[in-house]
Amino acid sequence: MAYNRRVISRQTEVGVKCDLCNGRELPACVEACPTHALVFAEVKDILGIKRIETGLKISPLMQEESL
Repeated sequence: MAYNRRVISRQTEVGVKCDLCNGRELPACVEACPTHALVFAEVKDILGIKRIETGLKISPLMQEESL
């Protein structure tokens, strides 16, 4: 699966498609991101994380309603 994001090659200064740093465990942009804004994971894993985060946000609200 290729992301096909267009990037500029530093060597040739020509636009090329991103290959997700083929051969690396994580793309260089993900490793270098200082704010951790970039995430590299399978979609199903990200959806699972979002469901957990949502559940944690809703849980205190549900506990308040039962009081």
